[in-house]
Amino acid sequence: MSDKVLPEWKPFGTTLRRHRKRAGLSQAEVGEKLALSGGMIGHLERATRVPIRAHVRELDRIFATDGELVQQWLDIVEEKDVLPWFKDALESERRSWKICEYHPILIPGLLQIPAYTRVLVTARQVQKSREEIEEVVELRASRLPNLQPQRPILWFVVDQIVVDRVVGDERIMYEQLEHIVQLAEDDTIRFQVIPDEVRKHCGLCSPFRLMTMRDNRKLVRMEHTLGGTAYDKSDEIEEMAELFGALQAEALSPIRSIQLIQNIMKGLK
Repeated sequence: MSDKVLPEWKPFGTTLRRHRKRAGLSQAEVGEKLALSGGMIGHLERATRVPIRAHVRELDRIFATDGELVQQWLDIVEEKDVLPWFKDALESERRSWKICEYHPILIPGLLQIPAYTRVLVTARQVQKSREEIEEVVELRASRLPNLQPQRPILWFVVDQIVVDRVVGDERIMYEQLEHIVQLAEDDTIRFQVIPDEVRKHCGLCSPFRLMTMRDNRKLVRMEHTLGGTAYDKSDEIEEMAELFGALQAEALSPIRSIQLIQNIMKGLK
């Protein structure tokens, strides 16, 4: 019985075949460069298998396509697996020059490493196949790299439980915290932690993010288990901006927050 063709991946397969032939390479030769079989390259070209982002990035490098294949992969994943509310959120994110986010229980999505995301997605979406889980993981992992060339202001405030709770295992959590420390030291983000001793602060609420677009429009997104809701009225924006400012005041400074994280990391080794 022949393998089922996945219609949404046919354009990607066509593009891959075109670049392979233009480069004068056989399926086996391309597969060897990816540590895959030639048969698997054939599956990708016929759209009977779903490519993973790591392989797509390598294909972009092999064919010198300047990100064309990765962008096509992202477009298909977003169209196929991303709910409308999240597509809107991604678009707003890409158009923002400033993002301020508060999360009370988890590392914000923009900052998650793949292993941390994989634990969350696997636990929450048990009906997804391994390939579907990897698509979600790759999409989330692509968000920050896609923003970084524009150098937006990224400011995060979290409760201490976010950095204290081990998600997955100690190795995953260590690498996740190490990633945050590196981003902060590179001046990619500002990251603040509200310490445990602040037991009654104004942020005992749902996660939210404030986004300022490049045309200076502002938007608030409140997140919940089934998605998110956007608000753009001036009084709503003002209220949430004041709340974020109050949370910053309750939190440790960025420097002391990173020192706290580094101390937590010592206990994870």
